[in-house]
Amino acid sequence: MLMMKKVMIAEEVEPGPTVNPVTTINELLKLQIDDGNLLHLKKKRIIYSEGKSATCIFYVLKGKVKTSKWNEDGKELITGLFNEGDFLGFQALMDGGRHRETAEVMEEADLVFISREDLHYLFQCNNSFLLDIIKILTRNIADKQEQMLRMAYSSLRKKVGEALLLTYEKYNPSGSIDFSLNISRCNLAALAGVAKESLIRTLSDMRDEHIIDIQEGKIIILDHHKLERIIYHEDMRNGNA
Repeated sequence: MLMMKKVMIAEEVEPGPTVNPVTTINELLKLQIDDGNLLHLKKKRIIYSEGKSATCIFYVLKGKVKTSKWNEDGKELITGLFNEGDFLGFQALMDGGRHRETAEVMEEADLVFISREDLHYLFQCNNSFLLDIIKILTRNIADKQEQMLRMAYSSLRKKVGEALLLTYEKYNPSGSIDFSLNISRCNLAALAGVAKESLIRTLSDMRDEHIIDIQEGKIIILDHHKLERIIYHEDMRNGNA
């Protein structure tokens, strides 16, 4: 294992229990980087493919990544967005099985990879790591369930509005007013679960309503309250408030 370096013990010293040198996730990441477990990938590079065996998890040190699935007609559905500070590939690894989606680089990325063996060792030595992983898994599963419900029951405008807000909140956690969404129309449509043509028409309507502006292909949200009303007003009309 790359991370687990054994300490040489003098013959006259009685061996004691193995000591785990890592106590936090940050320490784990630093040790993995020091061991050379770092990937630098260009845009559109595939990190792992649906159906492939899971051998490690990935931590996004820099850049943007998406996970996607395709239906029988070849239509893409983005199941997750990841950027600096996010882990991906957990569920398949913990299941001991194969990836259920494909991960692709959206923006040039540096990724730290951590092997199944290293993770199992950590779980045995440090229960806090196991709890952290369970929290991440639980959050990811809840997010995917919510997305599936949205895909099934929301109107076109609500799907597009939610995709805009999700992308904005993901890539602009500080809430900067000068932030603009630099995401392709294909990716935004795949995230919303709508046809690209329908997305473009809806974005044009929202621009006419001064909810958003589009400058050099980048989307700027002008009125968050109006955008939120598109999403939550429909919920209230459907009795989900």
